[in-house]
Amino acid sequence: MGQEDADNALPLYKRIYEQLLEQISSGGLKAGDRVPSEKEICDTYGVSRITSKKALEMLAEHHLIARWRGKGSFVAGSPVQGNFRSIALLLSTFNDAFGARLVGSVEEMCNALGYHLILRRTRESPAEEEKALRELDDEAVSGILMVPVRGEYYNAEILQQIINKRPLVFVDRRMRGLPVPSVSTDNAAAAESAVKHLLDLGHRKIAFYSGPANHTSTVEDRRQGFVKAFADSGIPLESAHVCSNLLSQDDVSIVTRHLSEHPAITAAFTVEYEIALRVKNAVMSLGQQIHRDFSIITFDYPGNGWESPAFTYMRQDEEAIGKQAVETLHRIIRKEAAASGEILVPAELVCGDSVKELKSGI
Repeated sequence: MGQEDADNALPLYKRIYEQLLEQISSGGLKAGDRVPSEKEICDTYGVSRITSKKALEMLAEHHLIARWRGKGSFVAGSPVQGNFRSIALLLSTFNDAFGARLVGSVEEMCNALGYHLILRRTRESPAEEEKALRELDDEAVSGILMVPVRGEYYNAEILQQIINKRPLVFVDRRMRGLPVPSVSTDNAAAAESAVKHLLDLGHRKIAFYSGPANHTSTVEDRRQGFVKAFADSGIPLESAHVCSNLLSQDDVSIVTRHLSEHPAITAAFTVEYEIALRVKNAVMSLGQQIHRDFSIITFDYPGNGWESPAFTYMRQDEEAIGKQAVETLHRIIRKEAAASGEILVPAELVCGDSVKELKSGI
């Protein structure tokens, strides 16, 4: 029996499998490339959906492709060269309010593109961040995703990574002046939307609460959106209502003092959930109640998704941020994109139980 006869004797799904395997082995389909879908295989080879599905399942069983629901199938690596590729994710913060969905999205996209994910937590510590980056130099890491820690100065190890041309993408935050691409929430637009919601409900004396910016963009952009909401609405913003020096849980006393000194304030916009909790405690210490006497809008909320949230908040699309961050890094690794630029992902206003309409005259 000749080779052609032997090939024809194979079940259809195995013949399709071997043809796709040949494309992967020869480099016609490279690691990370999308593999034809079940429908495309049906159309190309004139086979049933069951046959095309079996061919793709056989590739997946041999770890040659990664299948991602709703996105398609992607080449996971070269069976000839046996490459093992990793992407590292450095997280400065991780909690129920922000981080869990981001990590899940990054992991799914890494699986789809054939990367092993290495996770490092830096806990907002420049020393931990520097240590993690140095350790990654000794590992076979194709590229790095990182949420930079907040700090007064740039970490010298980040600059060294840039000098060494290591594929690097900032996630959630960007560091001004550094030629590193970033993927984050459109924080200015999200803050503006949140504050306009309060203005539309009749609030005019609105406080802004945050920690110091320290060269990272998140706080700066959210403050910019806060200011723009007032400017666009033609409503005067009182600079004394801006409090941006909060650092720890002990700052409840600072918020309490600030609210006592400015009793006309009826609402607050906070840049993160932990600060919203401090404002809530400060309001309660003054004998008031959230929603009934005082309104709060914040960013993120550690809710379960089916109960009404205690705070009205801006929900960041962590899934989209994670996906686009991995895709951006993947293109840089493959030298398909320049190592610069900024991707902004919209946030969604989710109404909770912390905001009340302020009637005229109140």
